[in-house]
Amino acid sequence: MTALPPLAALCLPFAFAAVPVHAAQEPVDPTQPNPLLVNPLLVDPVVAAPLPVVLVPPDPPLPDALRAMIDAAFASGNNDDVEAVAKFARQTHPANIGEIDALLAYYRSGHPPEVPFDPVRNMLAAAMASGKDADVEAVAKLAKATTPEDAAEIEEQVVAYRAERQRLKDEAAAAARAKLAAAKFWENWKGEGQIGASQSSGNTSSAGLSAGLALARKGIDWTHKLRAQADYQRTNGKTSVERYLAELEPQYRIDERTFAFGLGRWEHDRILGYDTRWNLSGGLGYKVVDTKKMTLSLKGGPAFRQTAFVDGGNDTELTALAGLDFGWQLSPTLRLTQVASTIVGTTNSSTSSQTALNAKLTGALSARIAYSAQIDTSPPPGIESVDTQTRFSLVYGF
Repeated sequence: MTALPPLAALCLPFAFAAVPVHAAQEPVDPTQPNPLLVNPLLVDPVVAAPLPVVLVPPDPPLPDALRAMIDAAFASGNNDDVEAVAKFARQTHPANIGEIDALLAYYRSGHPPEVPFDPVRNMLAAAMASGKDADVEAVAKLAKATTPEDAAEIEEQVVAYRAERQRLKDEAAAAARAKLAAAKFWENWKGEGQIGASQSSGNTSSAGLSAGLALARKGIDWTHKLRAQADYQRTNGKTSVERYLAELEPQYRIDERTFAFGLGRWEHDRILGYDTRWNLSGGLGYKVVDTKKMTLSLKGGPAFRQTAFVDGGNDTELTALAGLDFGWQLSPTLRLTQVASTIVGTTNSSTSSQTALNAKLTGALSARIAYSAQIDTSPPPGIESVDTQTRFSLVYGF
């Protein structure tokens, strides 16, 4: 059955009160139900027995002095001060706890709690930020020994660091490889130029000039080296040094240490008795040492040599070549190099060697002192078999 509307329920008492007056004038219709026997379910219970209405007064406003204290703590940015002021405000004004907590929640959303100072973890984080792998491993080892209870977590951080470093190295290597693959032959050349001069007077009057150029281009599999050297000196009006050299050496990388090479060299030295000397050779080489501080490579193979002497004679023969290339970075500013090669023939064997010490001056400029030796076992008549030279020069790298 449907409940009566509230307005109808309110009118029921008045309707009941009016029944006796009408009853005296009109007969009672037996078909109509007696209002006093109406089903109580038809009566709205809320109207019949309304609930008492309780009005809850709102929270009192936060006192201005307390709000100013809280705002000052927020402005300081000190989390400890904020928490202390909030605790004091709750204790002294419990009626305003809701508003105090709302303000505190808003402050915390922009000011996360400070992480307590941990010297071990901070040291490990600093080492990782430096990007020096050796420092990271050393600090991680020390951190595990200092806080063994955190060894597992520290190891996870180090493993993640190693993986990220390897990923960055792989990406850099891939980018460098792609750049080399797209480069033209005349691109990516690096080298150095050197120049030196000497002059003396008195019992011996001499003046000399020395100049050199060395270029190198390293590709994915190929490396090309180009070198040229000129030395000229006059002593007491006569030419005492007249040596020119040019050589080209391509190398093909077979694996990380093994390479194949070809070598073409042209020489001119009238003091040693030959006008031109050609050497063509090829073979295999091996990098015995290949680190950042030290390199040493050996090479060897068959060679062909043709010599035109100043007296008009000529000599052609098949020979064998053996050579070495050594470099040692003594310090950030000092580098020692040694380049030597020997060509062994049936009639004459020749050895050329140069030892140099480079001292970096500033930027790309450095000073060099070099000692060169040229040895021939069977020189032309009247020519010494050993010829040496010492150079002081300035070197510019590019």
